[in-house]
Amino acid sequence: MVEKNNQAITPANFNQQSHKTSWLTLSEAQALLGVSRKTLYRYMDRKLLTYRKAANGRRYIEEEQINTFIDQQMATTLLPKDNTKPDNLDVSKQLAILNTKVERQNQLLEAMIELYKPESMHELLVKLKHC
Repeated sequence: MVEKNNQAITPANFNQQSHKTSWLTLSEAQALLGVSRKTLYRYMDRKLLTYRKAANGRRYIEEEQINTFIDQQMATTLLPKDNTKPDNLDVSKQLAILNTKVERQNQLLEAMIELYKPESMHELLVKLKHC
């Protein structure tokens, strides 16, 4: 039970007790954010969104907080991405390493073909299978 000035806050008087603050149920907040209930709980657990509980145990989130959260998420999403981020560099390095490995395997395969000089591809595959 949430108390304010030693008065229990009930669903009926929740908005009255909140001094002109508009409070949303989790279903309303979920609809505004476009996320699942589970994601909404994660946001609350991670303190990205705060809530208050009414006497009946239901959680309520301030509407202004939802709007601010949406604005922050949009700003983060719409910012131009920096192509020099470590993640992009890591991917580039990994691709370069894989490319080097593939080139090396091709060289080895060509060396084996030159060494065995098979008469057919089938003969080469049979010899490779036994190696």
